[in-house]
Amino acid sequence: MADIDKTAFFSAVLKTIASTRNHNTDQDEHTRGVVEPAARIRAVEEEVAEQPLTPGRTGEVLDLLETTFRAKRTPDEEREYYLQYIEKVSGVSRASLGVSAG
Repeated sequence: MADIDKTAFFSAVLKTIASTRNHNTDQDEHTRGVVEPAARIRAVEEEVAEQPLTPGRTGEVLDLLETTFRAKRTPDEEREYYLQYIEKVSGVSRASLGVSAG
């Protein structure tokens, strides 16, 4: 995972959360499923500041991203688009992490 651009990875994940449309009107679910996971992603980014990004941490972040997709009720096609974008700009390979689309 040495070829991962850590800055690009976190930037792309957080941009994805901000960019995806929210199809859910439940404010409590939005807080639990979007606001809290996004805050955890920012915390992970700070925790790994000068360390290499491990597969475990990368998987955790992508799992949190999936939580936001579910909470926002993001369509599968849009999820896949953003996951491909994150992979392209950061070098994260979902296949190597055992992460699938949707």
